[in-house]
Amino acid sequence: MTARIALFDIDNTLTDKTVAFGRWAEEFAAEHPQIEPTWLHVANRPSITRVEFFTLLRARYGLERSIARLHADYRRRTAELVPHRPEVIAALTDLKDAGWALGAVTNGERTTQMTKLRTAQLDHLLGTVIAAGDYGIRKPEAALMHMAVEDLHAAPDAEVWMVGDDLATDVVGAHTAGLGSIWISHGRTLAPYDPQPKVICETVMEAARWLATAGTKGSMPHAQRVPGDADERCLNAPGMPPDFLGADVTGVTECGR
Repeated sequence: MTARIALFDIDNTLTDKTVAFGRWAEEFAAEHPQIEPTWLHVANRPSITRVEFFTLLRARYGLERSIARLHADYRRRTAELVPHRPEVIAALTDLKDAGWALGAVTNGERTTQMTKLRTAQLDHLLGTVIAAGDYGIRKPEAALMHMAVEDLHAAPDAEVWMVGDDLATDVVGAHTAGLGSIWISHGRTLAPYDPQPKVICETVMEAARWLATAGTKGSMPHAQRVPGDADERCLNAPGMPPDFLGADVTGVTECGR
């Protein structure tokens, strides 16, 4: 039985999706001289979906390829372009050597996400990868994280953490599932009524180091849902205090402090 488990998001946590997009944009603009590389970056704003992005791109530049083909080619190529980051490999290797079982929980499609992990040379470190596309549900659904915990043969009193960069999926999902949460901030700050993670780390390397040295007694091994799915109400109702997230969110620890 496993006593300590760390689950990780993939995009912009284990892998650098921003760098992959930049490499793709450079290649794509080189293949299509009429396309302004700057436009690709400006249009790639957080609020836009991939379908919307490629709809705008195709209309603006009169591309012949269908939106579906553009999107499929983009997913395949960006998965091949994620950077190999030795510092991430080293941090996760140290965490695994310290006795932690590692897994990933992603809202992405399995084939694409596994390509990213292989390209980043992280796949061999993970004991399980739970991809939402296999099950028809997405984070923050607790079932995805529970499946990962089961795959890693957690002991009844196991220490389990979810590490990710998305408050709405990773942090809320962790609280819904009854796990400790580490938010990868990438330098961002929390707003007053954002879901409150247990721990804030700027990078996944910091998170791995924190877990290896200080990450004890921070998780809640059994799910503690507030009656009526209050964590979902918090997401859907602006101004709902973070205490409604179904987890103990009093006091946030920052890595390195």
